[in-house]
Amino acid sequence: MNVTVKYSVKELLGELRDGLYTLPEGAAITNLIEASAQEAHRELAEEVKRSIIFLVNNRPASWETPLNDGDSVRVLYKIIGG
Repeated sequence: MNVTVKYSVKELLGELRDGLYTLPEGAAITNLIEASAQEAHRELAEEVKRSIIFLVNNRPASWETPLNDGDSVRVLYKIIGG
């Protein structure tokens, strides 16, 4: 299946490529991010993982959210108030 990703967190994930990724059926956001990180020869630190959130087709999603062919994923900063 084909999924498009857009990283809006370039300061944290600058090496990760925006664009189209081909993933196996049943893949989740975690598989997409892992594939993108592997392509960039990068491993994401836990603090980075905790600093980002996802939208799939403009709806809130989590690391475990399953993806479907044609989905659009946005990776954003988690905003914390205080």
